Amino acid sequence: MMFLSLPHEVDTSEAILHAWQLGKAVAVPKISWEQRHMIPVQINSLETGFSTGASGLRNPTSGLPVPFGEIDLVVTPALGFDKKGNRLGRGGSYYDRFFANTELKADRCGFAFAEQLLDSIPVAEHDEPVEILVTDEEIIYLDNEKGD
Repeated sequence: MMFLSLPHEVDTSEAILHAWQLGKAVAVPKISWEQRHMIPVQINSLETGFSTGASGLRNPTSGLPVPFGEIDLVVTPALGFDKKGNRLGRGGSYYDRFFANTELKADRCGFAFAEQLLDSIPVAEHDEPVEILVTDEEIIYLDNEKGD
């Protein structure tokens, strides 16, 4: 599962295209604004099948839902990450609620630019960290469950 990048974020389109070349199915978040959650849906194109909100966020208009148990990797954006894997999102807790689903056994990976990697991020009890951080300068593997 990948996120659909905003202009100021790491571009995930090459990773999505590469996954398709490897024969992998790719899911992206479909945001339900009213219910305040994300549904993973499979996409087969980066060109069609999306609506674009005022923020520039592309939201799939179609696509089959993917069961949480079938996802093996979730790549997430953030405004910033720390070296413990904690993430500073945009305040909606969409990824935190998604990661808290007990059916989801996928590895969690953050994509960011090196300048988004901070010494520490404020953490709340409901915050869910990532286990892998990929920046334009390094890959960091973390052995943690809650950013420890």
